[in-house]
Amino acid sequence: MKDIGKILKYARENKKYTQKQVMELTGIHRKSLSGYENNVAEPDLSTFATLANLYGVSADEVLDIGGKASSDSLPQCEFQVLSLFKELDPKHQEELLIQITALVRFLHTKNMAPQVSQFLFR
Repeated sequence: MKDIGKILKYARENKKYTQKQVMELTGIHRKSLSGYENNVAEPDLSTFATLANLYGVSADEVLDIGGKASSDSLPQCEFQVLSLFKELDPKHQEELLIQITALVRFLHTKNMAPQVSQFLFR
């Protein structure tokens, strides 16, 4: 089943909302919102519609109808990497970026990285 909680959390963070701000804007209690985001509970249709509207996403996007992985239409693999990355603290995010950059550069020198982002080779 689709990880709706992580997608709702990602959509909220993408809009730069805190759970407290969402509570103030929608009346949805923070404990309920936390439950939705941690897949402990599922929002009813009305609550789901309220959150989707606030975050500017469609039900199709959140429910992955049509094979899209997130509100930004990222491929599933990229969405998973981004979701996990956002769970790290800033220090570990920086360390991971260094490791990924080193890996991509290594693969590039071995002609094993067919599409290497330009920003890695500045």
